[in-house]
Amino acid sequence: MPDPQLILYLRNTLTEALFYEKKGQEVLCRLCPHNCTISPGKKGFCGARKNRGGKLYSLTSGRIISAACDPIEKKPLFHFHPGTQAYSLGGLGCNLACKHCQNHEISQKRDDSSLSQMYEMTPEQIVVNAMGKGCKTIAWTYNEPTIWYEYILETSLLAREKGIKTALITNGVINKEALEYLLPHIDAYRVDIKGFSNEFYKKLTGFPFLKRVLESAELAFHKGCHVELVTNIIPHWNDDKTHIERMIDWIKSRLNDGIPWHITAYHPAYNLHEERTSTELLEKIYMLAKESGLKHIYLGNVYSSLGSDTICPACGKKLIQRCAMSMEENLLQNGSCPDCGYRLKMFQ
Repeated sequence: MPDPQLILYLRNTLTEALFYEKKGQEVLCRLCPHNCTISPGKKGFCGARKNRGGKLYSLTSGRIISAACDPIEKKPLFHFHPGTQAYSLGGLGCNLACKHCQNHEISQKRDDSSLSQMYEMTPEQIVVNAMGKGCKTIAWTYNEPTIWYEYILETSLLAREKGIKTALITNGVINKEALEYLLPHIDAYRVDIKGFSNEFYKKLTGFPFLKRVLESAELAFHKGCHVELVTNIIPHWNDDKTHIERMIDWIKSRLNDGIPWHITAYHPAYNLHEERTSTELLEKIYMLAKESGLKHIYLGNVYSSLGSDTICPACGKKLIQRCAMSMEENLLQNGSCPDCGYRLKMFQ
């Protein structure tokens, strides 16, 4: 028997969803490429959107599972207001089922009882908290933020009025129409490019969504949003040279050779238990990307003399020095190298 208090709580906090169609008593969710057809009383795959009486509702709008102040570099975002703090918010659910998810305790929750663990935080409270803690950015992170769509939209509108930036730390699995509507209110789009084939995506996440992810990154970039990419390298899954070269070619041809690309080490988690990614493998990919013409390659989850600092592509001067995802020194002058004058696309 459902907890009556939980039912009352949910009833008082439901928000009608955007981007869905009514199909009699069923609804068709148009937020992401799953395009879930949802029967009355049921949820979509993400677990955050439910059909109640022939209408689609967001179950998690106005509520969070976690909040913290992090260095913006932890997202990771290295060219977006370096050295500042981000007010980071997480919720429940996801529209992927990644075998190696490091936050599976929240991202893979689908049951109603988990919702009772969330606590209310209005958009107004988020903005006030961010300002009070000296955070320059509100970062939607930890689980997939786009399933929080209505909450993000409302909060971002308020944040912009107060001069607070917003960042999506996302898997990029969202339909074009929904993303186009949201992007004018988002400042940074940090997107995972998990691999470079539909077969890989299906094997790792359960869904062959590579094309849709690439399109979302391209759309964000061409709409003027600040974009940074992350690829988690899993040995024997997405580390072969051809796979990496195809990804590099896409970055250069469809985005820009100056886009920051974070190459991170995998470690066993959730339902995937391959060997941990070695520093040597990441450094090999780093050198391949550098020799291929990418200007800003960063390494994550390893200790290495490569891929931590921001280097001037023109003269080689160290412009931003980092340690453990925190900025230690910034020598940029109005976004330019003090030695040669090369101008980086860097939001400060």
